[in-house]
Amino acid sequence: MKKLLLSTALCLFCAIQMSAQSFNEELLEGIWENNDNSVEYSEYIGTIKKIRMGLFVEMDEDYVDVRSGRIDYKYGQKTIEMAVNDRRFDVDDTSKILDYFITGNNRLHILVGDAFTLHFTILQLDANTMKLQTKKGIMTFTKATTQVQGVKAQTNNAEKARYNAKGQRINRAEKGLNIIQSADNTTRKELVK
Repeated sequence: MKKLLLSTALCLFCAIQMSAQSFNEELLEGIWENNDNSVEYSEYIGTIKKIRMGLFVEMDEDYVDVRSGRIDYKYGQKTIEMAVNDRRFDVDDTSKILDYFITGNNRLHILVGDAFTLHFTILQLDANTMKLQTKKGIMTFTKATTQVQGVKAQTNNAEKARYNAKGQRINRAEKGLNIIQSADNTTRKELVK
């Protein structure tokens, strides 16, 4: 009886663990732009406009630095009220991201500079959309596409056929232009010297 009860409890625990959705941190890499700037993170940190996650190099006249990301945000109303007499204060700010990570399958933590940490619950994360739950609502971000992201990665497909510039089928690489047809029916040109 104890074995049956223990195995039932173990199966139930495993089922609960498997039903929890987990997200891959690699999907976070890239530039995410906020679709709707009406949802604020808090009274102090207002709307988040853009998040860039993933390693990149930042160059200035005096230094070259590797960053884990960058975040563009607008301060909230309470921060604006507190800084009303500060002439150097700017409502829009950009800060570096020290680190970001996912815990407990769906909790995203973003360490912003040495100032604060943002905590989100991930509702959706795929190649193009990221929905994050805050205490004030749901923020929806879309991935900004760049030409680098649009490039198709070359895979090592088996070579199906090779042709010369005249269109004649050849057995091995010949000097000049070679047209290669791969097993996935894609073609590419190769110049052999």
